[in-house]
Amino acid sequence: MGTYTEFTVAGYPLVSSKSEVVPELMTVFRESDRRVFTRRLSDRNRLVWREPEAGDDHETETAIEYSCETYKVIDRLEIMGFGFRRVRRDFEVGRQSELDKFGAWAEDDDSDWFANRWEFMKALTFDGYVHALTAVITNNLRPVPFDDGKKESLDPAVKYILDDNDDYILGFPGGDLRLLLRLACEVVKPDSHVVQDITALVDAGYYGNDEPVCEHATRALTAGHPENTPRIILTEGAIDGAILKDALEILYPHLAEYYSFLDFDSSRSPGGAGSLVSVVKAFAGAGITNRIVALFDNDTAAREATRTLASVALPANIVVRHYPELAVLRNYPTLGPNGLTLLNVNGLAASIELYLGEDILQDGEGGLIPIQWRGYNHTLREYQGEVIRKNTLHDAFRQKVATCRANPDAMKTTDWYGLSAILEMVFHAFDEAW
Repeated sequence: MGTYTEFTVAGYPLVSSKSEVVPELMTVFRESDRRVFTRRLSDRNRLVWREPEAGDDHETETAIEYSCETYKVIDRLEIMGFGFRRVRRDFEVGRQSELDKFGAWAEDDDSDWFANRWEFMKALTFDGYVHALTAVITNNLRPVPFDDGKKESLDPAVKYILDDNDDYILGFPGGDLRLLLRLACEVVKPDSHVVQDITALVDAGYYGNDEPVCEHATRALTAGHPENTPRIILTEGAIDGAILKDALEILYPHLAEYYSFLDFDSSRSPGGAGSLVSVVKAFAGAGITNRIVALFDNDTAAREATRTLASVALPANIVVRHYPELAVLRNYPTLGPNGLTLLNVNGLAASIELYLGEDILQDGEGGLIPIQWRGYNHTLREYQGEVIRKNTLHDAFRQKVATCRANPDAMKTTDWYGLSAILEMVFHAFDEAW
C-alpha cells in the first residue's frame, strides 16, 4: 500500500509523497541537517499525524528527519537558481500556459464546464496568489481531500489553492517544486524550519536507519540539471581558493557544501591570472554544465589577462568576476619612488590578501601593510602593485580562522567584511541569468 511522508514548511505540509522522498526537495538539505532524536508521539506534527490518541503522551519513538531553518533554505534555493524573481516569472509563464489551454479547448468544445476556472485564471495575479498562499499556510488550511476549502467566506484565490488541482500542487503553475518551496519560505517566519520527516519511511523499511537519504537523493539528480550540481569556484591560485573556502565555512556554513573549489594540487595548475583564463576557456570548450564562477584579482595583471576573454563566447553557466572594490582600498598606503603615498588601489593591486580584514592588514604601528609597486603595464598604462609580507598575512589569517572555529564569538571582534563581499558577489553571480 505504501507509506506517505510529508515535506513541511513552518509546520505546514507542503508536499506529500508516497514511499520515498521527493529528490528535488531534498537538494535544500545536507546530511548535516539530519536529526535523530527521541520524541513523544503526542509531540508529532498534528497537521501530519493528526490529533494524538490516549496514551501517546507517554509513548515515545525514534524520530528521523532533515531539518533546516527557513532563512538558510532560502539562501540555498537562491544559489541553486530559485530566486524570487524566477518564482514570479515562472508563475506568469505557467498561468499563461493555462489560459492558452483553455483557449484551445474553447475552440473545440463547449466551454461551460471550465468557464469559471478560465475567468478566474484571467484575473489571478502573482501578488493575489502570494496573499492567498500566506492565508493558507498561516491558518493551516489543508487542500483536497480535506474539507477546509468548503469553509464559507474564503477568498476565491484561497479556494483555488485548496481545490483539487490535478497538475499543480496548491495550484502553483510552476515547473519545479522548489519554486513553490521558495515562495512558501517567503511567507513564513525566517527562523521557522523546513522539515522532511522520514520516520515513517524508515519504520516501514523504505530506508535504512543510517541511510544518507539526502545524499542519495541529490546524487540521483546530479546527472540531470546544473541546478542540482555543486557550483564551482575557480581562483587564480590555491591560496585564494583555500582562503575563500575557510571564509565560506565560517561565514555561511549552511552554503559551504553547495560550492567546490578547483584542487590545484591534483590538477597541477600553475596558478595566476593567465592560467585561470586558460582554465576558463577549457571549461567552456568542454561543455561542463556546472555553474562556474571564475574569480580574478582586482588588479592590473588580472584585468590585462581577462581582456582575452572578451572575444570568447562563454556559455551562460560560466561567469567571470573580479574581486569587488572596497572603500578601504580607495586610500591605501603604497610604496613608490616618492615614498609612502595613499592611493586608490582598486583595480591596480587588490589581491585576496587585501580582503582578509583590516585586523590582518595592521602593520603594528597604527597603519596598514603597504602595497609595493612593481612593473608597468604598457597596454593598460598602469602599474601593477602587490602587498608586501604576504606570508605574514597568510599566517595571521590562518590564526584568525582557527580562533573563530574554536570560539564563534570571536566573529564579533574580527573583520570579515572583504571576504564577505567576495562571497556575496559569488552568491549573486547568476542573478541576471535567472
